Amino acid sequence: MSKSTPKPPDCGGGPTPGTPPPEGPAAGVDGGAGAGAGAGAGAPLPCPESTRDVSNPVTETISHGTPAKWNGTYGWDSKYQLKIAHCVATVTVRIKVTGTISPAQKAAWKTAIENKWNNKVYFCCSGCNCTKGVACVISVQYVDSGEDYEVKAQDPGAEEDGRAGQNGTSGMKGWGKTDTVDVTHEFGHMLGNPEEYFTTNGVDYSDGGAKRGFRDPGGGVMNNPANDPLPRNYESIRSEVEKSLGSGASCSTRALGT
Repeated sequence: MSKSTPKPPDCGGGPTPGTPPPEGPAAGVDGGAGAGAGAGAGAPLPCPESTRDVSNPVTETISHGTPAKWNGTYGWDSKYQLKIAHCVATVTVRIKVTGTISPAQKAAWKTAIENKWNNKVYFCCSGCNCTKGVACVISVQYVDSGEDYEVKAQDPGAEEDGRAGQNGTSGMKGWGKTDTVDVTHEFGHMLGNPEEYFTTNGVDYSDGGAKRGFRDPGGGVMNNPANDPLPRNYESIRSEVEKSLGSGASCSTRALGT
């Protein structure tokens, strides 16, 4: 009879003060309440609360691509708003959409992205009184100004420098109007993730040719847009949560349910 793997200990350094309604579509991770929210007068907040804009440069170098037009070095800025409150880290990407697109098509993008990126991980952070961890909530917000990114709505067949995805999605700033798969991968770039194609930044994602270098059936969303993100795809967010918590805070990423 095989032995079961013991569940890791709860996060945080003390009891969760309370459980207010979560901010956003996270599930399965309880939060703590602030002072005056059922925790008793003078009770400490679970985490230092903050809201700030994030902007970090990202670079990637792809080699051994098939076809070779994928090879090259690329760069962009990862931008979003990060809010921490009540044991929830909410990442909001503000997108201005250009081109002709229906409200239903924009709503389908938002639903596909949030369903793909939410309820996958949580963070265990020192300096937080969140025994069930800090939930990671991803939100798409459409705006007319003050955007993090401008995205062009494109018809099927659109390309960018000879590269194209599915249903008109050609890159981080060009999304197919009817696509609800590859847009979830492109959104991952906005969160700070490089490709996981072929060999990227020195990592061979084909495992020496044993796997497909692109859209591998077992690859995470940054290799195969049809699949879910992997815990490592939240590492840039984890790092920014640490910065927001301050005072030398340290966080680790855990898959939901572990």
